[in-house]
Amino acid sequence: MESVEIFEVGPRDGLQPEPVFVETAKKIELVNRLTEAGCKRIEVTSFVNPKWVPQMGDAKEVFQGITRKSGVVYSALVPNMKGFERALECGLEEVVTIMSTSESHNKKNLNCSVAESLKGVEEINRAAKQAGIRVRSYIATVFGCPIEGAMDPKKALDIALAFESFGSYEVSLGDTTGMANPNSAYAIPKMIAASLTKARLAVHYHKYFGLEFANNLASYNAGIRIFDGAAGGLGGCPYAPGARGNCATEILTEMFHRMGIETGIDQKKIEETGEFAQTLSTLLHQKEGVKC
Repeated sequence: MESVEIFEVGPRDGLQPEPVFVETAKKIELVNRLTEAGCKRIEVTSFVNPKWVPQMGDAKEVFQGITRKSGVVYSALVPNMKGFERALECGLEEVVTIMSTSESHNKKNLNCSVAESLKGVEEINRAAKQAGIRVRSYIATVFGCPIEGAMDPKKALDIALAFESFGSYEVSLGDTTGMANPNSAYAIPKMIAASLTKARLAVHYHKYFGLEFANNLASYNAGIRIFDGAAGGLGGCPYAPGARGNCATEILTEMFHRMGIETGIDQKKIEETGEFAQTLSTLLHQKEGVKC
């Protein structure tokens, strides 16, 4: 049977924009529920300065509290070397880096230029290699920037090739505010995948009235087999105007299951986990008054 991988981002990307602090115990419960649902790759938190993302201020406590299961990879976003060093203390086997194709969004999100971010990712990869840690790398605003508008796909290609040369084993193409469409979701990943020789390629679509599922399907048809999702459809970028949330893992898995494609995730348990995730969000309920 054909299969795909789901990279679960709910505990990090799902919760990071929440304006009301989610209890550490609830974050731990969310990760444990995802583990029990069969998720094999879970982005648990972000080792970021809590001044900028207060919701992630308990990163170390969350990692110390979760029940780790053999065969499951628990990772965390590290925006810089300070974050990497904190992640190292928690015994992670994988970290995640991020930067944008857009200078404007990169400045807002990371407070540095694209060139500076590239140097930072290279430094993290170098340190990770010495520590025996794998690096997954996000490229944000691949399909458009909420500040600058349409982006040249070649920028994403150049960054992906740079990540690969640094040693990132996987690159995820981010649709930061749901600006992709099935044509671009097919063509851009296909173009970038054809140029990579070592790194694997994933896609990360954010909500836009259900279009995110059409985009994931288009990328699947382009040959992509790794998809990012967040239980309950939570999340979005705190520094991206118009971000509505992430593609809901429970619906994404059901789409693949209906197609006869295996995910390794228990459908009933991931649906229950999605419902639990939604109880943690105040932002989601605010958005329910608006179509999302």
